[in-house]
Amino acid sequence: MSSPRTLLVVNPAAGAGRAGRVLSRVLEELKPWGEFEIAVTRAGEDRPAQRIVREAVANGVTRIAVLGGDGTASQALNGLRQADGSIAAVQLGLIPAGTGRDFARTIGISRKPVDAARHLARGATTRTIDVGQIEFSDGSVRLFLNIASFGVTARIAHALEEYPQLKRHAGALAFGLATVRAGASYAPDLVEARVDEHAPESGPVAAMAIANGAWFGGGMHVAPTARIDDGRFEVVRFGDIARSDFVVSLPLVYKGTHYAHPKVTVSQGADVFAAPAGGPAARAIEIEADGEIVGRLPARFTVRPAAVTLLT
Repeated sequence: MSSPRTLLVVNPAAGAGRAGRVLSRVLEELKPWGEFEIAVTRAGEDRPAQRIVREAVANGVTRIAVLGGDGTASQALNGLRQADGSIAAVQLGLIPAGTGRDFARTIGISRKPVDAARHLARGATTRTIDVGQIEFSDGSVRLFLNIASFGVTARIAHALEEYPQLKRHAGALAFGLATVRAGASYAPDLVEARVDEHAPESGPVAAMAIANGAWFGGGMHVAPTARIDDGRFEVVRFGDIARSDFVVSLPLVYKGTHYAHPKVTVSQGADVFAAPAGGPAARAIEIEADGEIVGRLPARFTVRPAAVTLLT
């Protein structure tokens, strides 16, 4: 039986350049795979990993490893989505080298890129996982591996995109600095949200996480009982939380003990719809998915069960 045709996608800028610095050692660890192709993302291109993976799949690649951050992995996932909406039957392996490396926590692989590469080439097994899908009002679609959210959490992601020097110079502290920046000026949004066939709920929302995985934001354990293979999201809604309480409550989210907070509600479902409820004058509510700003409400979030074969 012939070996799978393999591609390594590298985002050398991930993790403030961590991915580029460890590339030679990662290549050494991947030698048991034999020959494979390498594609390096270009700075300044919009979602380059998505384009690279889409072209690779069209050319017959059947195994893809990603050396980069959660955003690069998410782009690669979206590159697997075909024109008809199906997801290509390609094995996907992750070598986490970004700033947060949150999805690695959920799937139980090393957050050290060289160790992750060694395991990938020598001891990885396959695991089928769910992914999330976001459908926007203009008909466009975005897939996500880990978590999609809106509210103050999306403003944190926006701050990281607006001030990339935070990641370059502050590393893992960047999430904390961006959180302080976003939290200093945040106010809850009025949102109407429906989970599955339950009645819609309308009211102030500080943040809402539609979680396939359990961690995001550089170690926030936002959905501690979420599973990536149970066919449903964990939907975590932070209600009308005052700015002062937000600061006090934040450590609870990192510990995963925030479910006891009276303004936090949790539900499970495979189909979530959310829209602004503040009328025409309401401000735009951005959505982040896997750490990247991807669009605005209204949007529908659905689970695509057992959609991707992951190497873990």
